[in-house]
Amino acid sequence: MATYYDVLGVPANAPPDDLRRAYLALARTLHPDRTIGSAPTAAEQTARRMQLVNEAWRVLRDPARRAEYDRSLARAPGRAPETDRPSPGPYVEDLDFDTPIAHTPALPGDVGVSIARMVPWLSIAVVLMAIFVFTAFAGPKHKTSNPRSLVGQCISSGSASAVVAVPCDGPNDGKVVQVVDSASVCPEGSTSRPDGSLWLCLGAVHLASTAAP
Repeated sequence: MATYYDVLGVPANAPPDDLRRAYLALARTLHPDRTIGSAPTAAEQTARRMQLVNEAWRVLRDPARRAEYDRSLARAPGRAPETDRPSPGPYVEDLDFDTPIAHTPALPGDVGVSIARMVPWLSIAVVLMAIFVFTAFAGPKHKTSNPRSLVGQCISSGSASAVVAVPCDGPNDGKVVQVVDSASVCPEGSTSRPDGSLWLCLGAVHLASTAAP
C-alpha cells in the first residue's frame, strides 16, 4: 500500500523543505486549471489524486501528526522502522500557497463551474441590452417619424420640440419645400431645420390678403 511519502514522491526520512517542494510541484501539476478541456474520466482521476496529495501534505507538514503517522507505519507488519530521520523542528502554521486545497477541485462538467463561467458573458449581455434601450428612448425629441411626408405642408415646433404640421393660414414656421441630407443642399432663399438625420428646407408662406369692402 502506498504511503503518504510515496504519494509525494519523497523518501520517508525527507526533511521538511523537501516535503514542501514536492507538494508545491505536485499542486502545480494537478491544479484544476490544467484539467480544463480534458476528458471527464481523466479530470476525475486528477481531482482524486490532488485530494490524496492534499491529505498527505496535511499530515506530513505537521511534526506531531507526522510522528504519529510514522509510528503507525512502524507498527505495520513487514515494515522496518526508520532510524535516520532528522528530528523535525517546531510546527508553525502558515497560510500561504502550500496550504492544502480545502475543497474538492471542481470538474469541468460541474454545474457550479459552468454557471461561474457564464457570469461574465451574462454581464456583457445585460450592459449591451441597457445601451440599446437607452439609445432607443433617448434620441432627439424633435425627430419626425417620416419627415418626407411633410413636403408641401406648413410646420411648427410643437410640444417637446417636435416638428408638427399646421395649417398654412395660421401661425407657422414655414412650408416644407424639400427634405435633404444636408442643410447646404436646400434651395436658395429657403431656410433649413434639422429633423433627426435629415434637414427640412422651409420656404416662406404668402397669405392671401382679404380685400376691404
